[in-house]
Amino acid sequence: MNFIKNKNINLDLDLDLIVGLIVALIIILIYRLFNMKNETFETNEPKIAFLFLTYNNLKRPDIWNKFFGIDNSDNSSKYSNKYTIYNHAKEKDKVTDILLKNKHIPEHIETCWGCSNLVEANILLMKEAIKDSLNKKFILVSDSCLPIVSFDKFYKEIMKDDKTYINIHFNNNLERFDNIINPQFKKDEFTKHSGSGLVTNQKHTKILVSELENYRKNWSNVHVPDEHYFGNILRVLDPDFNLNYTNYKVIFDIWARENLNTKEELNMNKEYYALIKSISNNAIDELRTKKFLIARKVDKDTEVDVNYLLS
Repeated sequence: MNFIKNKNINLDLDLDLIVGLIVALIIILIYRLFNMKNETFETNEPKIAFLFLTYNNLKRPDIWNKFFGIDNSDNSSKYSNKYTIYNHAKEKDKVTDILLKNKHIPEHIETCWGCSNLVEANILLMKEAIKDSLNKKFILVSDSCLPIVSFDKFYKEIMKDDKTYINIHFNNNLERFDNIINPQFKKDEFTKHSGSGLVTNQKHTKILVSELENYRKNWSNVHVPDEHYFGNILRVLDPDFNLNYTNYKVIFDIWARENLNTKEELNMNKEYYALIKSISNNAIDELRTKKFLIARKVDKDTEVDVNYLLS
């Protein structure tokens, strides 16, 4: 009897041990699945692709590094899951900025100011960036661009919808239209926009990439085509594309300086009028009020309160 009783006790203990192990395994499995879900969510966060078209290095790498939250000790960024960087530099071998180094796209072409290859280089940047399905918005920036808000504010504004934003200025330089081969729109519809600060969504980025060969054939003789191609061609290729997003302008171009109340506080370089010499905090406030996120045409010596700029 004692033998049978002891045997039953042992069986009960073995059963309890098995049940305990099963429960423990279930808890571990649930924990792993929960963590995997969180990791997937973090990894799958939609990103902004910054497409840098540069001569070599950035004019103000210190400000861009601070904007992206780069830790100089290990080059890590606290926003790394929210953005990607691609670069096409005219002198790629001279790029030393930690932000751009090793970010050069595989396809490299020779570029020159005002030439058709500038647009082609931008499209090649798009072609590389569109490979990452997490890139939801794509913004064209140059080495002389400067963010005027924090990354958090920038990300929130750019990602608040799925629209493409292109700053339309006015209908001028109509003589450039005459050099388009087989134009798909009328001359009086020919518009001009900034060459930088253009924001495209996935749909329009794919369209522009798919039309690269047609661009090469029909726009190769157009002077400064980066101020015309993207806005004009998207209007033709996407009937639903609204060219006139007048209430939202991503980039402040120095040509709009005269429209500012603080224009005297946005000083221009007397030798090179197209470059901004200094930006006061009051001017930054006004640019933000007008919904600008980036300023264009800064130099390495442009005076600005960096902490205020990115606040």
